[in-house]
Amino acid sequence: GRKLEPGMFVAQVVGESMNRQAPNGSWCLFKAQPADPEGRAVLVQHRDVSDPDFGGQYTLKVFTGEYEDGPDGTRLRRRVVLKPDSTDPCFEPIILDEAAECAVTVIAEMVEVLK
Repeated sequence: GRKLEPGMFVAQVVGESMNRQAPNGSWCLFKAQPADPEGRAVLVQHRDVSDPDFGGQYTLKVFTGEYEDGPDGTRLRRRVVLKPDSTDPCFEPIILDEAAECAVTVIAEMVEVLK
């Protein structure tokens, strides 16, 4: 029932690290290049990170920034935390400091799990 827009695509999620939002094997609709990934389930690529499920350079996680106040009062992102959302407590967040964060590319935001 959703109207498709340019930049949307479907991909299959494999693994248990996000099983509360996207069960293993589910097909999900994604929208490329979200304006603000904060707090959203996003597909991320990072050449130095291995996903805990299968070791690839792509992972679906909840994107969270940790911020501090800059000298001029602006909020500066200190690091990025890619959080799993799983019923299995063995999955740990992927924490990227600001140097590693430069190599992170947010590919798309998960819009919905298709039935």
